[in-house]
Amino acid sequence: MPEKNRQHYVPKFYLRNFSDNERAIDTFNLTNSKYIKNASIKDMCQKHNFYGADNKVENFLADVESEASSIIKNVLKTDDFPEVLKDYIHLFEFILISEARNLKIAETNNYFADFLLKQMLEHHPDAKDIDLNELKIELNEPATTPIASAIEGTKLILDLEPLLIIEKTGGTRSFITSDNPMIRYNSFYLHKRYPGGYGYMDRGAQFFFPISPSKCILLYDFNAYDIPGKQGNILYLNRARDVDQLNELFFLNAYNNVFFNQRVRKDYIEGLQYKCRREPRLNDIGREVQTLGSAGPRGGQVFQFGHNHVRKLFNFPWLKLSSFANRLAVPDHMGGIQRTESQYISDKVEERRLEFANQRPFTM
Repeated sequence: MPEKNRQHYVPKFYLRNFSDNERAIDTFNLTNSKYIKNASIKDMCQKHNFYGADNKVENFLADVESEASSIIKNVLKTDDFPEVLKDYIHLFEFILISEARNLKIAETNNYFADFLLKQMLEHHPDAKDIDLNELKIELNEPATTPIASAIEGTKLILDLEPLLIIEKTGGTRSFITSDNPMIRYNSFYLHKRYPGGYGYMDRGAQFFFPISPSKCILLYDFNAYDIPGKQGNILYLNRARDVDQLNELFFLNAYNNVFFNQRVRKDYIEGLQYKCRREPRLNDIGREVQTLGSAGPRGGQVFQFGHNHVRKLFNFPWLKLSSFANRLAVPDHMGGIQRTESQYISDKVEERRLEFANQRPFTM
């Protein structure tokens, strides 16, 4: 298979950062509970023409990766974030694209398209003789729109504070990663028992992104959290249980496979699997569509579409809700609270308000 057709939805350079030899990485497949020693990085997390046969998206992602690889290499070397604004923004963009480009997002979008169109066809007279159970509807390039949204959304997270989390457990623990390596989380909303909070603009937003067995980037809402132990933009974790908590979060965010350095023991991964056994699986895409009931007196149904996220509350001992966050009351609606101190977010909220105000009222 030509290399350009072997399109990786997790970059090879990224996986190499977790490998002892840059050619192979240890893997745990969640579906089969199978531990695989020294799996080939070249063959990992790739599908034939995943981004399209014309290679336009693939070539664009190759350029993104080339820059990001150099930036992350420098972060790993210096324990510091880029001082050049262009590189700083590119790092944030790459983190968001790492989520948008992957298999989980693509398969979710295909599921949404299949579900919605079949609901429409079910009541269409021209489709009465079609066995919808035998029909599979897919988008041509299901990852393209999410990638564009991630690029557009980068400016909405530039107000977040970057933190480099470094494990200092003397070799007893290492960070793991997965085929869904960017983890959206929101300790603030989970503490408040609020069901939302995973958007780019949300108060309390947190984006975890492990970049090596010893280092993890966290982008976080600094107005919502206090991190007393951090030194500048670095937090050292000396206790194994603090690394274990993060690894459990990373494990729960995996789609099909967990990846880790060859020095991580099999029984450690199996221990994470046991801890997570009662938590909902992220790859249960059927949970992402909910039927809410009738659409009104004319009948019909209302469906709600939403992505699965990790909803287990982790009480990270190194992170506290700020006094500002503790004073906030979450709303009764699902709109959440936005970080409107960011001008980009404030402008986006106003843009949405005007769009809603200009919509024609719906009448039955």
